[in-house]
Amino acid sequence: MKLRRFSELAGRMWEEIPPQTREGVDALAIEERAVPHPDFGDVFTLGECITDSWPSGFGEGEMRSELVLYHGSFRELAERDPAFDWEGELWETILHELLHHREAAAGESGLDDFDWAEEQNRRRLAGWSFDPAFYRFVPTGADGVVRLDSEMFLEVEVPADADEAVFAWRGRSYSIRVPRGVRRGFFQVANLAAGRLWVVVRRRRKRWRPWGGVGGREPLELSRIALPRPAATEA
Repeated sequence: MKLRRFSELAGRMWEEIPPQTREGVDALAIEERAVPHPDFGDVFTLGECITDSWPSGFGEGEMRSELVLYHGSFRELAERDPAFDWEGELWETILHELLHHREAAAGESGLDDFDWAEEQNRRRLAGWSFDPAFYRFVPTGADGVVRLDSEMFLEVEVPADADEAVFAWRGRSYSIRVPRGVRRGFFQVANLAAGRLWVVVRRRRKRWRPWGGVGGREPLELSRIALPRPAATEA
């Protein structure tokens, strides 16, 4: 999609959003350049919410923003994917950046936390250093599972000397084997959710044993087969 067509389409989409929802956003700007991620060559920034606080005259700052769309980033992704949906991605980007503004104005950080967690997960998948608690910054579903991109994370705490982790998945109880020397680890469950489920094991500490924390060794990553546990029988 050419820059002119892109700009016209973005403008029409912006005007379709109710004015009260756009309140506090001074402009929707289009830039021709692409913005690649500094670490991941196949990741590009499609949009950005540039926010600042301005004196309101009542002792508190008023949050004002400008939304920026990077046409070059859209073009780069479209060249890599013949099925790239320009309109769908454009809508999603505008709404995503608008939500950043609304959260900033409300003093919230949920979307920033989610974006940060996504980046930490990419670092994990690339084999780089990452914060092993990244999934905790994403809201947990009613089933106790955190969903991030196409993966799912389920945290389980196990006793200090346990050699298995027990967890519930879709109404059934399962267990996986856990090496006793592992204090924390990401275990990919190969036979559930098409391998997209990770059981994050945190071993309960003995009082006299130090805990490594985020700055310690990187968590172990292993693949496991989950074994169904017998259903509890009524007395």
